Amino acid sequence: MKAAIVTLAIGDAYLNRWRAHCESGWSRYAERHGLELIVIDKPLDQTFCAAARSPAWQKCPVLRPDIAGSFDRIIWIDSDVLINDRAPSIAEGVPRKIGATDEHVFPLQQVRRDMFMLLKQQAEAVDPGLAKRWASYLDPADWHAAWGLPRSGRSIVQTGVLVLAPKHHRELLEHVYYSYEDHGGEPMNYEMRPLSFEIQKQDLLHVLDSRFNALLIFLIMQKQMQLRRALTPDECVAFVRLVFDQAYFLHLAGLKDSVNEFLTHLTK
Repeated sequence: MKAAIVTLAIGDAYLNRWRAHCESGWSRYAERHGLELIVIDKPLDQTFCAAARSPAWQKCPVLRPDIAGSFDRIIWIDSDVLINDRAPSIAEGVPRKIGATDEHVFPLQQVRRDMFMLLKQQAEAVDPGLAKRWASYLDPADWHAAWGLPRSGRSIVQTGVLVLAPKHHRELLEHVYYSYEDHGGEPMNYEMRPLSFEIQKQDLLHVLDSRFNALLIFLIMQKQMQLRRALTPDECVAFVRLVFDQAYFLHLAGLKDSVNEFLTHLTK
């Protein structure tokens, strides 16, 4: 089976960051598991409509023939992911479905519920709209409905890491790309909600081990809830190194301006 890792890093800041902190680990992983590595540094869709929404949407046309035509499997990984040298093959054991982690049960389902209940309670007095948004994270069906989708789904498909089969999944991804518009940008997760909805609607979700998409922001939140205080800078550095050692793929989504600082601590 011929397979490739594909990512998108558009703009010098993103491409240089990926090259400085991620490329070496990704290359070692690809070599170990017989994968090609494809880094896309220009938009796949250069129309005006595409430019008006986040590049995050452009993972959806990645299965087109000029990119994926010669491969049986495409492993999509967001460019803000670090790969641990001990990570096993992500594609092994994935059937003819879409491999992805379920964010609704990360780090643990009850821990996640406690986190978003706390965020909801903190927001209620100052921003009822934000409180309502946090409440939607308590139930995958509500999370989809908050975007304007039908109220359904038992999982939150985390689309930062996906195991795809071009022959079987291209139509679904391109349907999402061309049929949906962006609703609310980053706070509403760009393409993630409609893609999560459609994957489950077609019964195509194969849930991966959560270590293949360990979300650092939630792990930090969990630790700080346990401590009932914020981590000190030194504690944060030690904790981030610990969780990277325990993860297969560590995903830095949602950390915004802190991403470069975390990457520096993890890769120096």
